[in-house]
Amino acid sequence: MLKTAVQSAELQSLQILNWIPRKRMNLLSRHMTELRLGKGEVLYRPGQPAKQLFCVLEGSVGLSLLGSKGNYLRLAVVERGEFFGISALVSGWRRVSRAMTLRASRVGAIDAKLFVSEICAMPWETFTALTDTTIKPLLLLSLRRAVFLVEDLPDRVALALWEFAGHPNAVTLKGLLPSTLTHEELAAVVGASRPRVSLALKQLESRGLFAREGNQIRVQKKPLQDYLQRKYESLI
Repeated sequence: MLKTAVQSAELQSLQILNWIPRKRMNLLSRHMTELRLGKGEVLYRPGQPAKQLFCVLEGSVGLSLLGSKGNYLRLAVVERGEFFGISALVSGWRRVSRAMTLRASRVGAIDAKLFVSEICAMPWETFTALTDTTIKPLLLLSLRRAVFLVEDLPDRVALALWEFAGHPNAVTLKGLLPSTLTHEELAAVVGASRPRVSLALKQLESRGLFAREGNQIRVQKKPLQDYLQRKYESLI
């Protein structure tokens, strides 16, 4: 992997950056490092600290999510002029996907905190407070739903229960989910038939991951968290 400076003229040619004033564009050029990579080189893997933002200058990068069985699910292919690695915009977060070049590529890299504070002229603390309450929950939701494409149904249902258990009312009620979360509703969430979801729920209940209270479900947070973290640590 070769590292060189990124020229301001090249950054100015990227339409995605046309909102940046020329003075800050020059600042971005000085702080962004160009990485030259061959096909199949990995920029980051799941679990690594998320510190940098990346922009494809030439080539293409595949973003993939790791399933519990070691298989990767392609989330996106990022081309010239597109940013990736946005988990770095959430303070203290780790990577949840793998970024790997699909052909010889040039990628610009910049520290996320510097990009926000110097290029966007926003206090990092204010920005991360905003991302913690907006971007982070939506990003986690999108990634968990992506996992549904490769994981077994009981795990998909378990992830859905974990998601609902994180809603404010459920937290206040110590894991009690609303009566509106029926088998039909769970089936719609995980993309399966009601009978199959009912069988999956029986499996999860037998493992002590939730208990029934009338027509409602009370999630057993610690057992469910332990169960999911063994397979999906970066998504919990």
